[in-house]
Amino acid sequence: MKRRITIAILITIIIAITMYCLPQERAERIMAFPKWKETYNLTKGVMESDAHNAYVEILLNKKAVDAYVEIKPVFPVGSEVFKPLYSDAEGKEFARLVIMVKMEEGYDSDNGDWWYGVYDESGTEMAYEGRIPECISCHAMAKETDYLFARSVMKKLNGIDTNEFFEYEPDDGEDY
Repeated sequence: MKRRITIAILITIIIAITMYCLPQERAERIMAFPKWKETYNLTKGVMESDAHNAYVEILLNKKAVDAYVEIKPVFPVGSEVFKPLYSDAEGKEFARLVIMVKMEEGYDSDNGDWWYGVYDESGTEMAYEGRIPECISCHAMAKETDYLFARSVMKKLNGIDTNEFFEYEPDDGEDY
């Protein structure tokens, strides 16, 4: 009887260790963005963000640029939005990098299938990731533009109520 209990305990321990050590099927565990600075800089400078209590820039990957500028109701899967946050209006004192990635349908359907992350300046050291409640609750206010504040940002960039005068041009020959 003792032998069976000992074997059962050993098997339980082995299963628990194996389950803990196996790679998890979660995208959050493998996200890294070392080339975020090479993406398209929409704002071309620092702007104030009351929501982040900081100054921000907004950078976008190719999949996100048109959807953001045209204030589309749905962004394509794979869209990436990078917001480096600074504690100063000149953008010299980096605070953190906040990131949004549009995931496959079903990732978080109640919240537009967006993944959120908070990283260091390198884009590789993650502090928080996934379905961050503070990010979700704030971005819920922008549901009509796929949980991004594209409309208010474009107004601020244009100084008017629409984006009809805003024209973006990728940096000369750079692959952002």
